[in-house]
Amino acid sequence: MAGSHEVRGSIPLSSTINLMAGSETNRPFSLLSAQSGARDCGSGTDHAPPSSPWLHARLNMVSYERDAGGRRSGSEQAIAHGGEDARDRHLVGVSLPLLLLALVAALLALPGAYAPPAFADEDAPEGKRIVRVGYYEDGDYMSYDEAGQLVGYNIDYLEELRRYADWTYEYVDFAGWAEAYDALENGEIDLLPAVYYTQERTDRMLFSAEPMCSIYTTLNVRLDDRRYAYEDFAAFSGMSVGVIENSQDARAFAQYANDNGFDVDMVEYLETDDLLDALDEGALDAIAITYLGSNSRFRTIAQFSPEPIHFAFPLDRAELQQDLTAAMNRLQLRDPGFSTLLYNRYFGINTDQDPVFTEDEYAYLASAPTLRVAYDAFRTPLSYTDPETGAFAGAAARLFEDISRVTGLSFEFVPVDRHNDAFEMVESGAVDLVAGVDRDADEATAGIVSTTGPYLRDPMALIVGPGSSGSRVALPRGFALAAEMERQHVGDEIVYFDTPKQCVDAVLTGAADFAYADTHVANYLLSESQYESLTVTTMTDYTNDMSIGVAGTADTRLLSVLDRCVQYTAESKITTWVSQSSLAVHPTTPLDFLRQYPLQIISGLAALFGVLLAGALYLGRTKLRTARHIEELSFTDPLTGGWTLARFRTGAEDALERAGSGEHAIVYLDIARFKSFNAAFGYAAGDQLLKALDRLIGELEHDGEHHAHITADEFVVLVRWDGWDAFLERFAELDRRFNSLDVLRSHSHRLFLHAGACIVERPGGSRRLDAQALAELMDCARYARDSVGETSSSKAALYTADMKDRDVAERAVVALARAALDQGEFVAYYQPKVELATNRIVGLEALVRWESPERGVVQPNDFIPLFEKNGFVTEIDLHVLRQACTRLEERLAQGLPVVPIACNFSRLHLQRDGFPERVKAIVDEYAVPVDLIELELTENIVMEDLERAKGICRQLKDLGFRISIDDFGSGYSSLGTLQDLTIDVLKLDRTFLMSSESGERSRAILEGVVGIAEKLRVTIVVEGVETCEQARMLQQLDDAIIAQGYLYSRPVPRAESDRQLDGAVLEPSEG
Repeated sequence: MAGSHEVRGSIPLSSTINLMAGSETNRPFSLLSAQSGARDCGSGTDHAPPSSPWLHARLNMVSYERDAGGRRSGSEQAIAHGGEDARDRHLVGVSLPLLLLALVAALLALPGAYAPPAFADEDAPEGKRIVRVGYYEDGDYMSYDEAGQLVGYNIDYLEELRRYADWTYEYVDFAGWAEAYDALENGEIDLLPAVYYTQERTDRMLFSAEPMCSIYTTLNVRLDDRRYAYEDFAAFSGMSVGVIENSQDARAFAQYANDNGFDVDMVEYLETDDLLDALDEGALDAIAITYLGSNSRFRTIAQFSPEPIHFAFPLDRAELQQDLTAAMNRLQLRDPGFSTLLYNRYFGINTDQDPVFTEDEYAYLASAPTLRVAYDAFRTPLSYTDPETGAFAGAAARLFEDISRVTGLSFEFVPVDRHNDAFEMVESGAVDLVAGVDRDADEATAGIVSTTGPYLRDPMALIVGPGSSGSRVALPRGFALAAEMERQHVGDEIVYFDTPKQCVDAVLTGAADFAYADTHVANYLLSESQYESLTVTTMTDYTNDMSIGVAGTADTRLLSVLDRCVQYTAESKITTWVSQSSLAVHPTTPLDFLRQYPLQIISGLAALFGVLLAGALYLGRTKLRTARHIEELSFTDPLTGGWTLARFRTGAEDALERAGSGEHAIVYLDIARFKSFNAAFGYAAGDQLLKALDRLIGELEHDGEHHAHITADEFVVLVRWDGWDAFLERFAELDRRFNSLDVLRSHSHRLFLHAGACIVERPGGSRRLDAQALAELMDCARYARDSVGETSSSKAALYTADMKDRDVAERAVVALARAALDQGEFVAYYQPKVELATNRIVGLEALVRWESPERGVVQPNDFIPLFEKNGFVTEIDLHVLRQACTRLEERLAQGLPVVPIACNFSRLHLQRDGFPERVKAIVDEYAVPVDLIELELTENIVMEDLERAKGICRQLKDLGFRISIDDFGSGYSSLGTLQDLTIDVLKLDRTFLMSSESGERSRAILEGVVGIAEKLRVTIVVEGVETCEQARMLQQLDDAIIAQGYLYSRPVPRAESDRQLDGAVLEPSEG
């Protein structure tokens, strides 16, 4: 690689090293490669030699030194961070000139000869001790953000500790880990974070009594490299793995390889940047290195050997060490969850990446059947049946959608009206999965299902009626929390009901004094006005750890796959799904209606029974006074003190009743990455921020505007609409004030606001908006908010009128499409590819048609774009592939001629890690030679993510497939792109052909493309050939060109295509 040179004379390029237990000296030693005790330079955290010796492992070692451009050589590396033994051995045989150079270097290194820049706290409070902390650029451990602020795991840990140690910090900047470590040993700094403890180092420095955390070593590959599954040891054998020379990671990986029986070529580097660059550039297959943090740009395929890291001090700073120990103890007592939250923030799973599965798991996914999933139909917003569509909805439904996207698994959902019914269906074999199971407490699951890790931890809620003083407890039958609460209420009267709503109704009617339910479910139910007299309290001591239950008889690989998907699902996603589902319209029964409108019904009865009029009026006034008092309690958000969603709905309905069409808008607002803020600075700071934002929204409100806190970091606002520009000005002002809040400034933190707005319009001059209409408007505003996506700035979007219509129409078509696929209405048509010189059919392209009994043959342009949006196109693509494989299998069995068949694949397939393996499994299922299947990807798909496309193409080629780039020339790719893609066929867009007929310049371009493709040994197929003149022109260019177009044949059904193929030759026809 550029700037790195093989160390000549110390380690041969292909030498085989036997790393024997207890013997490091059998490795060749030279001036440029001192070995003993050296530690890692610049590789994230410190990597000290482990206490255990190297195991016997066969590793081909290649060593690199830094170039002359200011980076250290191997000898400098050894002296700078080797052990004492390494320093002594290094001096043996050193020439006089080198000793003089070393002397000059030592003089320059004396204190005062060079003073690295220091960054101290501004205006340090008088009396606080200033602690000099070593800093070097280290990714998620320590770095500067875009605003020039120090951030990272080490920084946040130190900032929290100084609350208890009465310290202030002066950060001393170093070029890398090695210089910082030397400064620590020399006493030039007081403290260095993230240092591995070894017995050897205890003679040179002091360590904190408790570690900061434990960090493990990982094996990483490029994101686009799909050759390796998780812990695929057979595939690991022979790979080229980069490591930092003499680092703990190198030793840990050697042991890991030995333990698991695979051999690799291990390539050593002195600098982490060089190591990472080598992997980026493809010089290595993988790197073994300390976990790079949750923002790593690589894919982890193995992790092993966790080791603790500590704070380190010079030997003469025992007082500082004692102060730190005391501070860490106080922090642990005051905030025992801080370390875990901070660790998860920086070193948790990178949920921006999809999970990696084992080779065995990919094989299961390729042939997995449609899985039936039982779900609670009554548990809004967690899981429920949508009253409008009858489909599975809620946070759990969104989770299964995401799992399907990642894995390609297909699910069929079965609603149950009682929680226990789901487990009975599992026992009978009617379903394979249960959508919501408490993994630790659901007694009904014992021996029936195994569970994944929890995807949602939902605390219990206590629901109490007005003036309740009894001991009758309402519990939902079959739920884990019910069994737990029954044990807590020994001696009380337990009353069981089928659903949480029935429990709440029991409290409302006096059949029970209090009830328990999931917090999210309870909050959703109690937002109905009929329950305004009830109060709800969250009980954080008890939580429902919602997990996916997998039948005990299911393939064990399914549990592993689902568990990993849950593990890679970000908490912020779950929170968003819950909050979105919380906006669902409440289904209303006659009894609910009676409860919600008691005054009106009583008044109606009073009109019929005049003799009771006086009594009815008296009761009505009394209830009104009571209702107003209750409203103050139940319509006030417990966190912000402002309106709840229920109160907002009432206020918005009243305000809009007096307004004209287009005078108001509903705004859906949230804080991007609020969960990260909570994790880093604690829930108290998060609550403070939410209350401050609620106050700011109120300060910016005009007369007649309202807002409410929905849940978590989400708010809904009713604003007067004065146009988009005016709204953006108000939004910008809110963002400015928000990021000027003390709670953010004190943490030197910036957050972004995201908003979606929907203008309130009145169809047909209607006046009042009911709850259903208001909920739909809020949904529309949320759609607009979702369109913002993840951005690096505060941003708002305006809902467009066609969004909902398009959504409804798309749902209808998708509903028809699912049935149509099951009934075989999607059929492959075939268009031949013809060799110009001989008119022989040399290939076919499979193109899908929808043969609808009602609409006739539907062309792909009428449905493919829609299916691209909702993801259904992936099932269509695989369905067509299976038809092509069936055709090839049958013709081969009959001894009939066959040619390669090209199948088209959507961009969505390229986003799925298991795509190559899944396609290979389908082809293998039909025992069809892989080289008879050609996979077509359009130019635009490839250019969307060229690096990922390169990786996918390499993996497909490794599996034996032919790769074709379709529509070349219609997008923005360059001819240079061709040399980077391992393709077999280049299909020129018909625009190439049309333009070549109209001018010599265009014809010359076409000739150039054909010439380059020929040199790259890529077959050219020209699409859209419709005239004999076009065919002659192409033949003059190169008679090896393949033509495809109406001159030879339109796409035809299989029967006609078989006849064409049996004839072998197709004569051109312009008719």
